[in-house]
Amino acid sequence: MQATSRVAQVSVPGFVDHHAHLLKAAAGVPLSATPQQVREFHHRVAGQGRTPMDVLDPAGALSAPGLPDRLSAGLATAAAAGLVEVTEMGMRSWAYLDALAELQRAGPLPCRVRIYVASGLATEASLDELDARREHCGGWLRLEGVKFYADGWLVPRTCALSDEFADSADRGVLFTDAEGLARQVEPLVKRGWLIATHAIGDRAVRTVLDAYDLVFGGDHAAIAAAAPRVEHASVLSTDLVARLAESGVVACIQPSFALTDAAQLDPALGSERARHAYPWADLAGAGVRMLAGSDYPIELLEPLPGLTRLVTGRSARHGFAAEGSAPRQARLTPATAFALMTDRAAGETVLSADPRAVDPAEIDLISVLGTQPAPF
Repeated sequence: MQATSRVAQVSVPGFVDHHAHLLKAAAGVPLSATPQQVREFHHRVAGQGRTPMDVLDPAGALSAPGLPDRLSAGLATAAAAGLVEVTEMGMRSWAYLDALAELQRAGPLPCRVRIYVASGLATEASLDELDARREHCGGWLRLEGVKFYADGWLVPRTCALSDEFADSADRGVLFTDAEGLARQVEPLVKRGWLIATHAIGDRAVRTVLDAYDLVFGGDHAAIAAAAPRVEHASVLSTDLVARLAESGVVACIQPSFALTDAAQLDPALGSERARHAYPWADLAGAGVRMLAGSDYPIELLEPLPGLTRLVTGRSARHGFAAEGSAPRQARLTPATAFALMTDRAAGETVLSADPRAVDPAEIDLISVLGTQPAPF
């Protein structure tokens, strides 16, 4: 995209989205549902001894003609929003990878793509098959990790808490225990696969950290080198913040969650626990290794309003101008937030102004003028 000569231009480290479901959305596979439907789904899957990452995408939309074109359009949308890289977090069909490979043979992708395979898809293949798929991905695509699932979500009251929800005699859904998760993770770690596990509630986060300790024998240096991730880490205690910092585990947070869930915090958790929800400032202050990902299409894909929300707790774009704001513990300094959402090694994003040099409330008024993604 070309800007006129009268529009200021500045190149900044490229915006990256470390946690999205862009390919799934672009393919036309439904993702979102009502809280009640999500709650019923989580309880049903748990009752079957499975997790949401074991439920693979239906073949219908993926086998229809035009999947490469739909994925290309989705990646072009991401590039237009200012992203130079997107991580697909939990790919549930090899059809996506095959379609991306076809696109790559025709030329560079609009932005580069990292993929974490859903655990259910990974277990259908042998370790040798997984390794073979990983080896020949090309310059714009990386197949590098496996995603697991430990608990549910906060709004439908299925995230796994240590104590009951404030408005329900329920502690949520825990899909696995530490020993079971460790048994699944360990063979993959030995093959050099990266690991990410969805865990929102404190009981789930503790379970995931226990599992990682089992896999790595409690060796924090080995954990830091392998960089296993906790996705979301939304409801934490003070001791879990400290444990994350000490362990070297990476926390991938979502810039919009604390705003879009704000009205649910006190009803779900009570005022005392709500003060420990989305504690991004505490994580940063403790030295926890952090990344940021949108969780699109559950949340918006555009990084600039996401950055504004992470810094100010609100955003004039896409609503939420007057309805409320995220709690203070969910806000970061502009420099810290920008670092979590960008990576110069992935390319550059061309903007009308540098987000680090304007009033934080005006970040989402900046225009995206183009992107310059870099191949791997």
